[in-house]
Amino acid sequence: MMSIGSRIKQRRTELNMSQEVLAEKIGVSRSAISNWEIERNYPDLQVIVSLSDILEIPLDTLLKGDAAVVEKISTDTVQRKSLSKKLKFAYIFIAILIVLMGFALHKTKWMDISSANQIKTFQYDGKNFIIATDLPFYRSMGGCAIDYSNNGEIINLNFMSYRDLSMANEEVFITNAYLYPNTTKVAVVYNNEPLVMYNIEDIDLSSK
Repeated sequence: MMSIGSRIKQRRTELNMSQEVLAEKIGVSRSAISNWEIERNYPDLQVIVSLSDILEIPLDTLLKGDAAVVEKISTDTVQRKSLSKKLKFAYIFIAILIVLMGFALHKTKWMDISSANQIKTFQYDGKNFIIATDLPFYRSMGGCAIDYSNNGEIINLNFMSYRDLSMANEEVFITNAYLYPNTTKVAVVYNNEPLVMYNIEDIDLSSK
């Protein structure tokens, strides 16, 4: 009983088709055709379907009696299904990971200064508060909210940093501020709780 390699060679010869021409039609190398015909290895299922069309030979005739090829096709099919499932799980995992990363990046775009360790120096030059911070390399200072409480006696400052993709790492921030005559203290706060409390006489450079 003829093998698939013998059938390929026989039908190719009947059609007066060289190995080079058949290889070009299928999209493989000439050596691949040669290897199939001498049964060094076998074509996969997709190529077998193409061979059936190009050589004008029914698929069942091409495979008839060649148990080795049928077994290979069966094994390949199982492996393809297994690989397909793994790829689907991988795609789902990657999609979930991208969503979570996007959420995390969005949530951390703006962050309040939340630790006293992030504050290096704090000064007042008569018009502006000047804060020097210690931030990660990917963040820069970006804003400040000012709250005058107790009729201006205490000024609460809430400083914010943002995720800076340019990696400029701007750690000094200057914000305009007005001191009331009765202002005695300035606090850098986080969640309405003071991180650091300064006496005006300790930070007011204009009076020194």
